[in-house]
Amino acid sequence: MIAQTRYIITVIVLTLVLACSPQTPKAAADNVNLEVFGEGEKWGYEVYVNNKVFICQNIIPAIPGKIAFKSRKDAELVGNLVADKIRNNEIPKVEVRELTLLGINESL
Repeated sequence: MIAQTRYIITVIVLTLVLACSPQTPKAAADNVNLEVFGEGEKWGYEVYVNNKVFICQNIIPAIPGKIAFKSRKDAELVGNLVADKIRNNEIPKVEVRELTLLGINESL
């Protein structure tokens, strides 16, 4: 009886784990899109996953204060970085060193 109960619990747990697993990298990569928005010196981006807004970023991440992207190019560079991280199943966190590598904080 105990062995049967353990088997049933194991099957239930495995079913839940598989049901809650993230998409495979290829499936996620096929469904991630970037849109840049703004005008003048106030730009931002939205990352869509499966045609739903996943991230809406209208300020530069990792920089203190609420500073908008100064150009479409800057917003697009960071947006592509974030979208690529999502496609690679990474946490889409942006660090100051990544902004520096993209040449973003030089324009602040």
